[in-house]
Amino acid sequence: MKKQASAALPTLLIEPLRTLGRNLRAARQARGWTIAEAAARSLVSPATYKRLEAGEPSVAIGTWITALAQFQLLEAWLATTAPQADALGEALRARKAPRRVRKSADEDSRYDF
Repeated sequence: MKKQASAALPTLLIEPLRTLGRNLRAARQARGWTIAEAAARSLVSPATYKRLEAGEPSVAIGTWITALAQFQLLEAWLATTAPQADALGEALRARKAPRRVRKSADEDSRYDF
């Protein structure tokens, strides 16, 4: 029996995938491409491309990246995951940063003759 990938995901995570799929569909329609054309440009079958637009969680990340690149949306997507876009990560890094930097005793004695 085939396992449903969506059954393993919390409901909270399914809707963002569907939103990504709808956004991909809107990009395709704005360019006037058929599903077959978009699938060919993304190097996948039309069935797999339909699964992308449906927001199916079982679609490989590489397939998403290829499709986004065809619409010239990959850079924008990557920007959302850049370290500087991660406010929590930046705050945690700042908290862990040393308050001041001291020279080690070895550094000073290395030049002391």
